[in-house]
Amino acid sequence: MTDYVKIIVDIPLSHLDNSYDYRVPKKYKDIIKIGHAVKVRFGNRMVVGFVIGFSNTTDLDKDRVRDISSIITKEELFNEEMLELFKWMASYYKCLLVKVIKSAIPTGVITGKVKKKRVRFLSLNQNQEETDRIINELRKKAPKQKEILEFLLANDEYLSTSQLAERVSTSAGTVSRLIKKGYLKYEEKISRRRPYFKKSSPGSSKPELTKEQQEVINKILVNIKGNKTDSYLLHGVTGSGKTEVYLRIIEEGLSRGKGAIVLVPEISLTPMMVRIFYQRFGDKIAVLHSNLSLGERYDEWRRLYYGEALIAIGARSAVFAPVKNCGLIIIDEEHETSYKQGENPYYHAREVALKRVKLSGGVVILGSATPSLESYYYAQEGKFKYLALTERINAEEMPPVSIIDMREELRNGNTSIFSTSLKKAINNSLLKKEQVLIFLNRRGYANFILCRECGHVIKCKNCDISLTYHESENSLRCHYCDFTSIVPRNCPACGSVFIKKFGIGTERIEEELKKEFTGAVIERMDVDTTTRKGSHYEILERIEKGETDILVGTQMIAKGHDYPNISVVGVITADNILNLPDFRSGERTFQLLTQVAGRTGRGSKNGEVIIQTYTPEHYSIIAASKHDYLQFYNQEINSRKKLFYPPFSQLVNIIIQGYQEQGVVKAAEQLNVFLKDYQQYIKEILGPSPAPINKLRNRYRWQIILKIQGWAKRNFILAETRSKFLPEQDKEIGFIIDVDPIKML
Repeated sequence: MTDYVKIIVDIPLSHLDNSYDYRVPKKYKDIIKIGHAVKVRFGNRMVVGFVIGFSNTTDLDKDRVRDISSIITKEELFNEEMLELFKWMASYYKCLLVKVIKSAIPTGVITGKVKKKRVRFLSLNQNQEETDRIINELRKKAPKQKEILEFLLANDEYLSTSQLAERVSTSAGTVSRLIKKGYLKYEEKISRRRPYFKKSSPGSSKPELTKEQQEVINKILVNIKGNKTDSYLLHGVTGSGKTEVYLRIIEEGLSRGKGAIVLVPEISLTPMMVRIFYQRFGDKIAVLHSNLSLGERYDEWRRLYYGEALIAIGARSAVFAPVKNCGLIIIDEEHETSYKQGENPYYHAREVALKRVKLSGGVVILGSATPSLESYYYAQEGKFKYLALTERINAEEMPPVSIIDMREELRNGNTSIFSTSLKKAINNSLLKKEQVLIFLNRRGYANFILCRECGHVIKCKNCDISLTYHESENSLRCHYCDFTSIVPRNCPACGSVFIKKFGIGTERIEEELKKEFTGAVIERMDVDTTTRKGSHYEILERIEKGETDILVGTQMIAKGHDYPNISVVGVITADNILNLPDFRSGERTFQLLTQVAGRTGRGSKNGEVIIQTYTPEHYSIIAASKHDYLQFYNQEINSRKKLFYPPFSQLVNIIIQGYQEQGVVKAAEQLNVFLKDYQQYIKEILGPSPAPINKLRNRYRWQIILKIQGWAKRNFILAETRSKFLPEQDKEIGFIIDVDPIKML
């Protein structure tokens, strides 16, 4: 029993990022725990708070200490171990503790507004002997009523009046008459809202392991069996069977009472991974990601919390899943940038997973065919244990890759989006009833609209970014703030009618393919075509069934999917990401090309990959065409070392933003002056300068990039900035501190 609790209140302001003492009423003393969400009065308003500590004394005047008003949640939303993780995140990423807590727990769970789903169903109101007697009575005078009773005797299902009537091919009135006679009664039960996915019956058959798979599994199992904590980088080429390694390790963990978390980078990959895991583990899995309804997330979270499910599968935020005795966290495609959150708190799921396991014990497996440069470097330095799968299952060959110089295509008179080689390959594939994957990492129809008379580009009114043309809606859209506009007939700047659409996106590619390959069934998979719930699954199912001939898509089609009938992969342009103002652009290009190339050449069919580019000499493209990670790594790591970029420094990107550009520039210059007092701890300061996207959602943006050698030095500098510089700044100016930034835009 305790007299006082320490509460962090749900008011996301820096000066309130402390715990506050509240008195525990007698009725709550025996039940209140760390992690409970509570209602408290703060100032003159009622707010949500979270219990983060206990005390039998308080430094405040006892008469001024307020009581907790109520406990919102029956379940503790986190335990002391997870609280330690949250505190570490707040310190490491320099963000508010309450922001971390709210990012880790589904909204519906915190508020208490999402409730358990209760359903009414019909059941027999007498024992079997009495029911048999009634059936005999009804046999001639009411045969449909008899059928209903026989159905309920034979089937253990929870059905409503209308459902029961439908199953027995009768009317709801017939069912109602049995209720009036007292032969049926209503009962109520809690119904779990489950995410929809295609279920395969759990089976016992498992594929035979390759020698490399068995060796990798044996090495990891040493730690699983010995309850040792460790981290592994599993570097396996595409199609080498990394998923089967995950399954076998989890299976061993479950036999020893250990739960597991499996992270995937794209929501589009979740249905496929869930189906594979369900086939092996059945209802022991739960799914967590942002596309679920509040009710589904609430129920899946509770299934894990109460131990009804032991394996959590999901995107980034699933790293916080309340898995019982979690002994294993797997991060599939660990190199993916989507594991880094793009809003406050700016955490990276990989770093959080490593810290969680360090606090609780267990094993982390980072899996990828194209590991991030940092992960591979740390594996070579011994921070992670390095494991490799160098061959595909059944010793399948990696698909041959052709690099097509689009400058040469133009010189030869081909002005089409598609090279001669790609057209030929698609035609051959379609003739053989095989499938084609076409990749372009840019959605929409045209990248921008330009006036050919004055050169004006139509931009978003809120952002310093050109609007993308979407043919299906005949509209212009900003892919950052979602501002939409009609397509003007005349140039807004000079009035000219000579305005033209430039650039290409997936929507344009889809249209051009339909013109070029009439009769082929062509589908598109990008953010625009997958907004509806379940649409990811439906598109992929049509590919699996062979109903789609050509699938066009962005990066969501580039990884993880395994469809043996895909014999051609075409990359429309490899230059999109390569030309971004980001030191990781070469790495990202290599990873995407290697991953998308790995979608073909699986199973019995030989695959072929065609990469179209205007920079065929770039080392990222050449290395990807050879499936040669080491060639890419050796060149890229030398460049990083010379320029003192990660892994040779700890990076911070500080964004200064506001509605008045003059105020933003002034604040950026003042911050630069402040940071120069700590120059001895900083290797290099880049800026202040306008951010690559200088205006976003009506806010002007400047940035300062810090290169620092050592985590302790970085933590000290940022702590000083938060405590001494930021409190003195104009409240109209916002500061984003992005620790270990992935995107520099």
